[in-house]
Amino acid sequence: MAAIERTATVDEVQLAELRKPRQDLLVERSTGPDSWTVERGPFRHYERRLTVSDPVDGRYEITERTDYKLALPVWWPYLWLPMRLALADGRRTPRRRWWWPREVVSRETATLISHLGTVGMMAGYMGVLIGQTITFASSDFGVGDDVQANTLAAVRVGVLLSFIFLGRADRIGRRPLVLSFALGAIVFSFLGSLAPGMLALGASQTVARGLTTGLLTLITLASTEEVPASSRALSISFMTLTTGFGAALVVWVLPVADLFEGAWRLAYVVPLLFLPLLWWIGRHMPETRRYVAAAAVQSPAPVNWFRFALIAGSAFTAAIYLSPASQLRNEFLRGDLDFTATEVSTFQLAISLPATVAVPIGGIIADRFGRRWLGAGALAASAILSAVSYQSTGLVLWLTAGASVSLAAAAVPALRGYQTELFPTRARGRVGGMIDVTAVAGSALGLVVVGQLSVRWDDLGSAVGALVFAPLLVAVLIVVAYPETARRELEHFNPADPTLPRP
Repeated sequence: MAAIERTATVDEVQLAELRKPRQDLLVERSTGPDSWTVERGPFRHYERRLTVSDPVDGRYEITERTDYKLALPVWWPYLWLPMRLALADGRRTPRRRWWWPREVVSRETATLISHLGTVGMMAGYMGVLIGQTITFASSDFGVGDDVQANTLAAVRVGVLLSFIFLGRADRIGRRPLVLSFALGAIVFSFLGSLAPGMLALGASQTVARGLTTGLLTLITLASTEEVPASSRALSISFMTLTTGFGAALVVWVLPVADLFEGAWRLAYVVPLLFLPLLWWIGRHMPETRRYVAAAAVQSPAPVNWFRFALIAGSAFTAAIYLSPASQLRNEFLRGDLDFTATEVSTFQLAISLPATVAVPIGGIIADRFGRRWLGAGALAASAILSAVSYQSTGLVLWLTAGASVSLAAAAVPALRGYQTELFPTRARGRVGGMIDVTAVAGSALGLVVVGQLSVRWDDLGSAVGALVFAPLLVAVLIVVAYPETARRELEHFNPADPTLPRP
């Protein structure tokens, strides 16, 4: 429980303002003279009390004490300081804050977003596990670059699992599938630690990666479905940061691969530590409000197939380059530049650190000024710099790779939400699964092509760079054909969905 206490000398007008119920971060309800609690807001507990002295020359000595506990499990430390400063601020009118929606967020919404972020952290770890460790597994098993690329491409077949099951999210809800996918991904990720060869490792991670892909789609869908229109990109920023934190955990664990032959397997044991956390989440995570409303009235779910072709085609084309550029980075560093596991880990952490700032900046800009131009520009610039980094060494490598990762991170909040925003509530899971399959097909194609070209040219960097045209085409398509969705409720694009009651 946190507490804020402040004293001040105020006049009658200022005292009257302090005695009004707050309407900004929360909606207060009076519980007695100079005492308020929370009627609606992101708090598990909240109480504000005002002690007022007798007036002296028309002025009053006041003491205001606020006791509160945020409904933001796990992630509340990140908002501790800004929330504390906002609650202590005497200005109580609703206004835009870069770190929080303008609208009042309910306890249920805050709890759901926090839990989704925690699951996103797990998904982030398991989603990059084989990509970050395959270069060490390949060395252990004695296979080459082409086998690595083909294995990474084959692992993408697991997306068919998410495609098969994601449609059930439109019938039974987001929550049951989030928990089921997370549990399955943990089990099959762990099985990778027992793999006797590349085939067995690829088989276990095919299932794990498929479930993780579906999990990432679900948490993005659920978070953007739940939050107000003014903060959907901010919500995606939060999911991106938590997912990135999970991915960074793999990089932190990666140096164990230098300890002894086969030590890379320890990274596949770590997901077992997520099981108690997942059990706790399962007890407390609510369902999204939009799914509950749509399921109650069995709202129709017509899919605009032009929109689907637009989003799925973009995902396929972009993945042709983006997947091999990210998945084969460690092999380029280790095989072409002779980095050790510790050096690879240091490099990945160093280039990823600025992205933690780029993600929320991208979300803020996307929510305030629009998605299209930010998404297209950041995607194109990121791809070009990434291709340059594969032809570089030394300081140029570090700078271009770091700038590429940050620009890609800024593009995510602008672009990721489109596959939720443009489709009705009771079709979002099904559509998300189809888009995942399409994107993974592009990813697999890119990996196979790069694998073959790298063997033929004996140059992994040039093989990756040969496909950089793909995201540049997508950037043009975004500017020309994508609608602007910022600051518009989802029902604007999906009029058959029931409109949520405004609090």
